[in-house]
Amino acid sequence: MATAHRRELAEAVAKVKAKARLRRVVVAIPVAGAAAMAYFEEQDYQDWLADNPQGSRRMYACTVAVLSGEVVDEVLQDLPDALRPDPETILGAMPDCGA
Repeated sequence: MATAHRRELAEAVAKVKAKARLRRVVVAIPVAGAAAMAYFEEQDYQDWLADNPQGSRRMYACTVAVLSGEVVDEVLQDLPDALRPDPETILGAMPDCGA
């Protein structure tokens, strides 16, 4: 029984990885990539909206911006000081979330 559960779990993980890989490949193709990116982003927004029924696109953009900013900050901390951009450069591209 444990072996079957591990196999199902491994299959689920493999599916998620395959889906992510497919997204990366499709996005790498310029015209199809732009359409796919818009589709995937809309799909992510609709998923977020299901969990946040009172939400708006602006609230979604702010949520994504905050989370993305945290990830970008972590990645930039790994860069040498000479290559690390000024924090204001990154913050200037963030939407105004009223915070």
